[in-house]
Amino acid sequence: MDPQVFSDLDFSIVCQAEVDLPAWLRKLTGKSGWQLFFEEEGEACEAYSFRRGEEEAEVVLFHTGHATVEVGERTLYDGSLFADPECARLKYFNGESGEPILVN
Repeated sequence: MDPQVFSDLDFSIVCQAEVDLPAWLRKLTGKSGWQLFFEEEGEACEAYSFRRGEEEAEVVLFHTGHATVEVGERTLYDGSLFADPECARLKYFNGESGEPILVN
């Protein structure tokens, strides 16, 4: 299905963010091998817990686009999920039809 292109928006837009969390943790920590062991979906966010040996990390993705990453007691990231273009891949959809759209 090819994305539609619109100049005047008269409908809602849904944004979907795809994030490779183990790759992001590898980038932030410099260490590979993070394994997902727990995930929880809440009303305002989604939380993911990872382990790498004895180390534990928690990634929280808020529906507002904010994200936090903590490893042990240290906060490695606290900011916009979209600040790093390599982190999140964004896709946009027509909120009414579900059809993919291009947003410039």
